[in-house]
Amino acid sequence: MRLPRPLTATLCVVVAMVSLAGKPAHSQAMAGRDLGAYRIHVAYYRTPPGRQDDWLALFKKYHKPVMDLEIKEGLVISDTVYAPRYHEGENSWDFIIITVMPPQGQEPKIQLTRAQEIRKLFPDIKDYVRGERARWALTLACKENDLVKIDMTRDAPSVYSPLDFPAKK
Repeated sequence: MRLPRPLTATLCVVVAMVSLAGKPAHSQAMAGRDLGAYRIHVAYYRTPPGRQDDWLALFKKYHKPVMDLEIKEGLVISDTVYAPRYHEGENSWDFIIITVMPPQGQEPKIQLTRAQEIRKLFPDIKDYVRGERARWALTLACKENDLVKIDMTRDAPSVYSPLDFPAKK
């Protein structure tokens, strides 16, 4: 089967866009902007209408203990769940979780891997898997991103000018 030229060209463009979208493009503009800064991770979750409380219960039972253990170990400083005050059509999110971690290279030595933490917290691993499977079945969308704070106290704030490590006091 031979495709018409305009359709072939369109198909090539779509395939190229999909292949590029499959890999995260890390902009060099922000490279080095987070040196010595707390790392901020933001996750947005959307759930089926009327199922938010079910999702929260599963999150609290199966994911929060893992994060609480990582806070206790110093790997995470805080992990806070928020809900938007208002929902605005298709772009609304039911939960936003902001996780703050120590600056890169300043984390304590890892005592347990994530898998070891989970097995320690949930000896009945089959129950844990069922619970996480149920939570993810209630997750219609999840978008995650790391944030880099812009230092607005600089004479010329920039996302392009790299920063050096802060001077040690």
